[in-house]
Amino acid sequence: MENCSILIPVLLGLLRDSDSVVARESIVSGTHLYCGVLEEMALQCHRRGKVERWLEGLWIWMLKFKDAVFAIALEPGPVGIKLLALKFLETYILLFTTETTDSDRLVAEGSRRLFNISWVAGGHPVLDPVSLMSDANKTLVILLDFLWSPGSLPGALMIAVVNWL
Repeated sequence: MENCSILIPVLLGLLRDSDSVVARESIVSGTHLYCGVLEEMALQCHRRGKVERWLEGLWIWMLKFKDAVFAIALEPGPVGIKLLALKFLETYILLFTTETTDSDRLVAEGSRRLFNISWVAGGHPVLDPVSLMSDANKTLVILLDFLWSPGSLPGALMIAVVNWL
């Protein structure tokens, strides 16, 4: 995990690769890393009451990854890449939603551990649960806005958004 700070900038660059397979795999790999870094931060915060500095730095990179994937989801582009970007949005929303009773929905795809936003204690400058949940709610509104805007998404993406919601 400590060496991921070298990998994340590369993933960010690959998000805009001209080969859509490379861009899609970058989103998939970045999604797994995002979930892993979040889980590790929450565990450190929960167990030790603090997060190691290198992990906080890695989280900053993951926030840049999140912003880049959000941009891909919102701008025109190949359907396959947008589908994975929207899947990342779904994962993001589920990670920071507390009111679900279906424990399977709390597991990020490919993750072996359950993550629950309640693991994150308040008062940490990087992992603020209120801010994270608020941002997840804003992301949900973005997905809902897609449904209200006819033609905003091609048919396959519209069906995927409806299924996720």
